[in-house]
Amino acid sequence: MSVPSPLAGLQRMGLLLALAAGLVVPVDTAAEPEGPPGVFILGVDGVDPVILQRLMDEGKTPNLKKLAAEGTFQELGTSNPPQSPVAWTSFITGMNPGGHGIFDFVHRDPATYMPISSSTPPPEEPGPVLHFFGYHLPLTSPQPQNNRTGTPFWDPLVAAGVDVEVYRVPGNFPSPVSEAKVLSGMGTVDLRGGYGTYTLYTSRPTERADVKGDIQLVTVQDHDLDGIPDTASGVLRGPPDLFRMEPGAIPQLSDYLTERVTFHVDPEHEAVVIQVDGNDVLLAEGEWSDWVPVRYDALPWGLAAVDGVVRFYARQLRPDFQVYASPVNISPANPAMPVTSPEGWAKELYDLLGYYYTQGMPEDTNALKDRVFDDDDYAKQVALVQDDTDAMLDLALRRFERGDLTFIYFSDIDLQCHMLWRHGDPKYIGAPPHPAIDDPEMSHRHALDIDGYHMDVDRRVGEVRERLPEGTVLLVMSDHGFAPYTRKVHLNAWLRDHGYLTLKDGEKTGSIPAGDVDWSRTKAYGYGFNGIYLNLEGREAEGIVAPEDADALMEEIAAGLEALVDPKDGKRVVVEAYLTREIYSGTRVAEGPDMVVGYDEHYGTSDASTLGEIEEPIVEDNTSRWSGNHLMSPDVVPGVLLVNREIEGDGYDLTDLPVTLLAHYGIAPVQGMVGEPIPLR
Repeated sequence: MSVPSPLAGLQRMGLLLALAAGLVVPVDTAAEPEGPPGVFILGVDGVDPVILQRLMDEGKTPNLKKLAAEGTFQELGTSNPPQSPVAWTSFITGMNPGGHGIFDFVHRDPATYMPISSSTPPPEEPGPVLHFFGYHLPLTSPQPQNNRTGTPFWDPLVAAGVDVEVYRVPGNFPSPVSEAKVLSGMGTVDLRGGYGTYTLYTSRPTERADVKGDIQLVTVQDHDLDGIPDTASGVLRGPPDLFRMEPGAIPQLSDYLTERVTFHVDPEHEAVVIQVDGNDVLLAEGEWSDWVPVRYDALPWGLAAVDGVVRFYARQLRPDFQVYASPVNISPANPAMPVTSPEGWAKELYDLLGYYYTQGMPEDTNALKDRVFDDDDYAKQVALVQDDTDAMLDLALRRFERGDLTFIYFSDIDLQCHMLWRHGDPKYIGAPPHPAIDDPEMSHRHALDIDGYHMDVDRRVGEVRERLPEGTVLLVMSDHGFAPYTRKVHLNAWLRDHGYLTLKDGEKTGSIPAGDVDWSRTKAYGYGFNGIYLNLEGREAEGIVAPEDADALMEEIAAGLEALVDPKDGKRVVVEAYLTREIYSGTRVAEGPDMVVGYDEHYGTSDASTLGEIEEPIVEDNTSRWSGNHLMSPDVVPGVLLVNREIEGDGYDLTDLPVTLLAHYGIAPVQGMVGEPIPLR
């Protein structure tokens, strides 16, 4: 997902057994281990209980089936809304959104009606700046802050002496200070400050204007005058050139630091040499590079160098030239921003693993959505991410000892369900073709890929079961399930057509960020994947809804949405429109949307409405490659819980897990946690 202006982080970053020889203890006198056994958690994003049960029944996931047979397999209640940053933050803190403050991927600033990222608070006003020979040198360097409140479950565990390691947990960037070893995952920006901007160097002009990448049109030329065109060049953009920009300015394309990239195409073989920042990379057509380090100098003489890493993919060399560069990741060898706690753990992991993805969503779904990748290209890139995950899992298992707690996150199933559902519905076998199918042959080839990614997770579960110390609690959980996404809803169009949102000059289409809304006649508007906000007097900059009228207005809107039917087939679109004052608790309830729209399966807010756009129809086919979804009613997409212990009862949800983990080690819940401990036997 692309969120406008997620650059606040980079704009404010500070660039910168011993064994006793001969000791023998007779077996019959060995002391029993002290303290509780350890806990090993596999957080597998997006596993749906219906899909998993089918795969177990078909014998495709034998290790998960064994785990369920020896312990428990049941549904796990998700967050409302069931969005990954909301759900994982609820798991981390034991709070609902009203307590932890993460309500959606996208929040809004009531003072400006502009969309903002949920992960960091709005940027502060720029501090004093020294202007020196064309440079703007800030005299203060405020650090980015994580917008989450609440205590992560790992902090009281570490305080009690438990050795905790957490790999790639979503919602933990910017990394809060902690003594626990935590690597941030989803939400971690790339070096440009966004959520993943790839680069495509191509000799073929793109036909799309809405791509998420940096598309550079290049020409393969005959520089050495031997009659053979074999050389092309472009730039690889890194962080914003903050010392050259006016404080507080939003970077334009020309405002990023760059490194020159040169391509030398072999005249006889399908191969290319890529030169960047003193590195030479030889790739055959269709081959991926290893990580390539790139350094950007923000000030002369290396006074403020920023390190990144990038991977290249020689997609096609002839007749069209197409070389892809991944988003430039923050280098774990020398992070420009803290991606771990403690800060030094990123480098420690680098020393143990080499380079690894630091970008929060490493699978390049944007390149697939933009048709820069086809599904075969995407599968190759996903395999690189899986290699990364396998290496981290092996390391985590080697480091795990009795009494420890380790969490490791798998992104495979979530993102592949999002992107590959169109090839074949894994939940409703035999469902009608998805409207996003654009290549039947490709769909036939990838129809069982989602099953395959579940089988990959099952393989890892088998490895974990074999290598864990005896008695360890093994917990496999997902934050939500999945459902088909065949119809997209322009939520702001519904608000427009029902008189709650009015555009200027009688227009039918427009944009909230572009200033097209007449706020003097607008009572409600949508931002994010599930949220509706009232234009509330005293809260919004130009609010017109009196506080005493708010409840009645919300109930009216909720009733209207719950009555919405799809004009295509008469199906109900919304399961329930939830009033947040009724479903949330905690000190931050007032910061959230006034309503959460809980869609039925097949439906979800369009990307356009998510970012404040107003389109013409209310409901239309979803032809995006983002074809499976979970941004619906929580009742539609529960997660899963598998544990090698018997569980009493059912009906548990994400907020119960951190309380359960603390109770396992004899620690009381932290103030603000709303869950109850799950009884494990």
